[in-house]
Amino acid sequence: MFELHWTEYVKALGPTLIALFVAYVAFQQWKVNQATLRERLFERRMAVFAQTQTLLSSILRSAKCDDDALANFHSAPQVARFLFEKDLANYLEKIRRSALAMRLAQTKYDGLPVGEERSKHVDAEHKELAWLTEQLDCIFVHFQPYLGFSNHK
Repeated sequence: MFELHWTEYVKALGPTLIALFVAYVAFQQWKVNQATLRERLFERRMAVFAQTQTLLSSILRSAKCDDDALANFHSAPQVARFLFEKDLANYLEKIRRSALAMRLAQTKYDGLPVGEERSKHVDAEHKELAWLTEQLDCIFVHFQPYLGFSNHK
C-alpha cells in the first residue's frame, strides 16, 4: 500500500491556504477602503452642515441676512445634491430661498418711509426670519441620519 508523506499534504493544501490568506487580506483592505470612504464622505457632509449652521447663526445673531453670509452658503445646496439624498438637498435649497427672500425684503424696505409699503416688506422679512431661526435647531434632525455613526446612509 502506498503511504503519502506529510509533504504531499502540504503541497496539496498549500495553494488553497495561500488563496485563503490572500482573500482575507483583500477583504481587510476592502474594509479599510470602506472606512476611508465613509470618513471622507463624513468630512464633506460636515462641511455642508457647518456652512448651514454658520448662515443660520449669522441670521439669528444680527436678525439680518447679509450678502457675505449668503455668498458663503451659496454652494452648499448644490454640493448637497451629490452628498445627500434629495430630501436634504431640497431642504437646504429651501433655506437658501428663504434667506434670499429675507435679504430681498430688507433691500426693499431700506429707505422707504414708514407706511403700508414698508410694513409689508418688514412683515415679509420677519416671516422669513422666524422660519430661519427655527431651522437652527431643526438642522440637527435633518443632518443626523447622514452624520451619525450608527448608520451608513
